[in-house]
Amino acid sequence: MRFIKIALISLLVLTVCVLTYYHFDYQKTLQKSSSTIERMFKEMEEVEAKASWESDNSQASSGNDFPLYSSDELALTGFQGTQQEVLTELMGYAHLIPYESLEGEMAFIPEEAQILTHEWAFMPFGDGITGGYLLLSFKVDQDGSYPSHVKVMEHYLYGEGFKK
Repeated sequence: MRFIKIALISLLVLTVCVLTYYHFDYQKTLQKSSSTIERMFKEMEEVEAKASWESDNSQASSGNDFPLYSSDELALTGFQGTQQEVLTELMGYAHLIPYESLEGEMAFIPEEAQILTHEWAFMPFGDGITGGYLLLSFKVDQDGSYPSHVKVMEHYLYGEGFKK
């Protein structure tokens, strides 16, 4: 009987030792994981902040630069102009707005127009009462003139309260 008591006590002590070891090992692993997660969150915040800053400053510098990936495409066509020149030209395509004006005439809103790529433009329009958006596509001609072959790819009409 005494032998069984000693064996049970020994087994109990061994079990406590093993559980204690695994507990401390688990705590160490948990602490490592926690510090790794914290480090990754900090890195992610830094990357997001950098990406946000680059996004905010990518085209804000001069307002005349095309998006970086479009510049390469434009170089292949021989076009030497600026984004503002293209926007100015696109303002002349207000006749493509597929909606009737309620007051006056529908026109593009120059300060809100955006060149998205070397072939796409986002063009808000309005008449003072209603307005909307056009997504235009355009191409570069063989002689390097730009924009040409202007087409409405998508349009959307808003209700009242749109500025001209």
